[in-house]
Amino acid sequence: MQVTRLLLQKPAPPAPHLLKILTIMRFSFIASILALGAGMTMAAPVAPNADAQVEARGPRGAHITWYSGYMLDNPYCGGATPTDSDLVAATPWDSPYGCGDKIFFDYYGKKVTVTVVDKCDTCSGTWFDVSKGAFSRLTDLEVGELHNVDFWKVN
Repeated sequence: MQVTRLLLQKPAPPAPHLLKILTIMRFSFIASILALGAGMTMAAPVAPNADAQVEARGPRGAHITWYSGYMLDNPYCGGATPTDSDLVAATPWDSPYGCGDKIFFDYYGKKVTVTVVDKCDTCSGTWFDVSKGAFSRLTDLEVGELHNVDFWKVN
């Protein structure tokens, strides 16, 4: 009879400190689920833009200097002699970029697109010589040369 009475009695309510712990655990669980769901939503893939103009991103690490005046005379690619304000570039002889190619440079948010019109005898690898007009779009001419510039070819 004693056993039957124990089985029929309602259990005692949990202590108040246990209720507080259970409430915190329940809140933490719900917050974790919501954060996980928000993170998955923010990381959803985006469809590529069909109108993108960029062909391929190049390495970060271009070395850029500027040239002007008589050095612009008789460009390797022919055509009219560019002026200091034209947005043009000379590339190394071993460069994959040729006459008429457009190269986009991004130097910490300052951007310029140049057209290849010449070759640079002293340049190699990812070293580009650009006009004063192009260089001044990236930084002050007094700086003289830039390193670690993002660049890529534009269609």
